[in-house]
Amino acid sequence: MSQFIAIALIVKARGIRGEVSAELLTDFPERFSSTTGVRVALPGARYQEVIEAARFHKGRVLLKFRGRERPEQVRELIGGEVQIPLEERMPLPEGAFYESDLLGLRVEQKGQNLGVVAELFRTGSEGVNLVIRDGDDGEMMVPLARAFIRDVDLERGVIRVDLPPGLAHSG
Repeated sequence: MSQFIAIALIVKARGIRGEVSAELLTDFPERFSSTTGVRVALPGARYQEVIEAARFHKGRVLLKFRGRERPEQVRELIGGEVQIPLEERMPLPEGAFYESDLLGLRVEQKGQNLGVVAELFRTGSEGVNLVIRDGDDGEMMVPLARAFIRDVDLERGVIRVDLPPGLAHSG
C-alpha cells in the first residue's frame, strides 16, 4: 500500500471555471507543471484527480481538475490535501532531508538513547527544533542545526547529536 505526502491544501473555490486556490505545502512549486495524477484527501473521503492546469497567484497555486468545470463541482474538495505518492517526492541534495523522514527517528548522543523525534517545532521563518520524547514522559528540544546534529542515518533510523552540557530533559 502506497504512502502519500501533501503538496498543497485546497482552501477555496476560485472563479467560475472550477478552479481551486491552494496553499503550497512543498518547497518545489515547479512540480505542479509536471504532476498530473493526484489524490485529494479529506477526513473520510479520497478523490483521484487529474490536474489539467496549474498557475500561481499571490503565493498560492490555482489548480484546475479534469471534469470539474464549475464551482459547485469543486466545493467537496475544499479543505482537502492534494497528495502524491511518497515515491514521487523530488530528490534532495546530499545532506538534506524531508522533515517527515525525521519523525520517529531515534536520537543518540555518544551511544546513549535520548528518545525519538516526536515532532518538529518551528521557531520562526528559519528555525526548526526537533522535539524529542523519551519513554518516561520527558521532552527536550534540539535545534535542527549543524552545530548540534552530527549525523542523520535514515537507513538505521538514528540521528546522532552532540549537545552542550546542561541541555537536559524537561518533563
